[in-house]
Amino acid sequence: MMMEVYMIPQSWRELWQEWELRGMILLSVTIQIVLVILGNRRKYIAGIWIRFVVWSTYLLGDSIAAMAAGMLSNNIGETYKDGLLDAKYELTAFWAPLMLLHLGGTDAITAYSLEDNELWKRHLFGVATQAMATFYILFMAWTGSRMSYLFIVMFSVGLVKYCERVWVLYSASENTFRDSIPDITTNEIKIMEECKLKELEGYHKVLEVQVLEVHERDFSTDTSSIISSAPHAKELLIACSLLEMVKRLFADLILGLQERDVSRAIFDNNDMNKEKAFEVIEIELKLIFDLLYTKAKAVYTFWGIARRIIGILLTLIVFVVILLDEMVIPKKKHHNYSKIDFTITLVLLAVAVLVDLWAIVELLFADQTILWLIKNKKTTLLRAINSILQLGWLKRQSKTYRWSNSIGQISLLRSALQKPLPCLPILKLLCVDEILEIYQNETREGILEANLKGLIFVECRHWLKLRGNEITPEEFHGLRGGRTLKNFGRNDIDWSVKLEMDLSILVWHLATDICCHEDRHTRPEYHKMCTSLSRYMLYLLVKHPYMLPIGSAHIKFRDIYLGLREFMEEQLSKPVKQEEALDMLKNMTAKDLLTVNDGDKSTLVIFYACKLKSALNTKENETWEIIKKVWLEMMCHVASYCSRKYHAQQLRRGGEFVTHVWLLMAHFGLTDQFQTRRNPTIGEVVLW
Repeated sequence: MMMEVYMIPQSWRELWQEWELRGMILLSVTIQIVLVILGNRRKYIAGIWIRFVVWSTYLLGDSIAAMAAGMLSNNIGETYKDGLLDAKYELTAFWAPLMLLHLGGTDAITAYSLEDNELWKRHLFGVATQAMATFYILFMAWTGSRMSYLFIVMFSVGLVKYCERVWVLYSASENTFRDSIPDITTNEIKIMEECKLKELEGYHKVLEVQVLEVHERDFSTDTSSIISSAPHAKELLIACSLLEMVKRLFADLILGLQERDVSRAIFDNNDMNKEKAFEVIEIELKLIFDLLYTKAKAVYTFWGIARRIIGILLTLIVFVVILLDEMVIPKKKHHNYSKIDFTITLVLLAVAVLVDLWAIVELLFADQTILWLIKNKKTTLLRAINSILQLGWLKRQSKTYRWSNSIGQISLLRSALQKPLPCLPILKLLCVDEILEIYQNETREGILEANLKGLIFVECRHWLKLRGNEITPEEFHGLRGGRTLKNFGRNDIDWSVKLEMDLSILVWHLATDICCHEDRHTRPEYHKMCTSLSRYMLYLLVKHPYMLPIGSAHIKFRDIYLGLREFMEEQLSKPVKQEEALDMLKNMTAKDLLTVNDGDKSTLVIFYACKLKSALNTKENETWEIIKKVWLEMMCHVASYCSRKYHAQQLRRGGEFVTHVWLLMAHFGLTDQFQTRRNPTIGEVVLW
């Protein structure tokens, strides 16, 4: 007789059998806690670590909860003894409706990415299957005891929460989001056309006056004392009044002239400065993030608040009943629950209560709540909330919680001189070497350090004042720097902006670094600004090439910087430092450039960059102004031609400054989404 040999000892298998379900339940609880804490914070933290943690827990969350419910369903049929359900399994069966709560998700995150919103049908099917599985467990575990009735209560709470999540996903899906935005009405079109006719008759600025009157009526003249009770209240009111316009931009819908002129009247105003303008934009983007990635659509409604309060009360009642039932019942009538299972049950209920309580607390300090308090003149509550927000850590958080306030930076030279990754052959085998090299080369810089906000705000306002309604979006940003070169009379270097965009960015980037090194002892403020823009544009090209206009990113960055490293080592016959590399490039002559192999992309970049640097130095007093404005125009070009979908995608990664630039341009009417919609009836009146 052969003896059976097991690779895993019997004691280990028994331990696994005992803790398999418990482990799944505890892991599901842990995932919920992580998502509550980090799900909403990803909008202002740009690090890869938070993306990985949120991504992995988001994907695991549904799977673990569904697996736990499946294990409960599988085990329940085998738990009867002498026709009666064992008390131990009656308690574990109660975990099934709590898994429905976990499948309902947290308020902080409903979708990891935009694509998750499109999967609402899959989640709808999940509601049906999980509800049937939970009902099956209820049917099989029904004993008529108090626990059975508590099961029904939690089943109702969990099912409603799961259905709410599906509805939020459906509301944020592309087609539903677009259809939810009202179109321009016939009356609004008529008003626009009549105002244009009045302007032609000599009544100038009629439209702007009408818009400002409406705007003031919306905010009310007697709210100044209330606005002073809350910080940034005016910016919040402006952002919310323009939210429908912003939603139309993200839905890729056409905007009318009235919306353009309303927005221009607000942003092209003496009271509006760069800080206020970008704060309005930050609030708008935060509201869009909430609509696309969280349960904001449901939370900030009467139904949403009622659902959370009722859910908290019912869960709390169930928690107290189970706790008292176990503690008060005499020993001889005791349920004989496993102490471990009983503790896990209490933990599940406590976490469910705390998750909804946390959602209520966040609701109290949300922008939407402050807006409601302002409109309803609740001065006392506003001052109380403001006082709380001024406390230590909350004060720091309130200044930075809308987006990361930083920009990515990648330097071509630093990448070329960077030491290779350790264990490179293994990383190549795993196909992660290029990804890790990009993260190795990337740094982040505070957006305020380079004064980029002031630069773009002043430029937009300058062009609007210079050309008014005559300026076209194509004229402002369509030439990728050609407008700047034309204004400075530098047609001799317009070839540099007519190259393919990825090559043009690389050439201007390297030329900027060489010019900074050559002129490093003067104009430091220009160096900082231009270098930040240069490295940010290269960061977009390398890290987010899909944000550039279609067909703009063909060059493989890794080949460029490896080729650059090889070229410099050949020229200097040794490993190179950054200062030595810049000195070499600065001193390259026309004869040296003729030896460059024009078939190699990396040496082609060097050739063009040195040629551009030499041309820029012919008029040294204009060099830095040209470099600054060319980079600015390139950034505006990328901002405008980037797909709205990709702008929305970046909101979950800490945000991108180029998205803020795009929205600022839209508020000044400098994007291509504004069109005149003519009404036939007005045309007939004109003909008459």
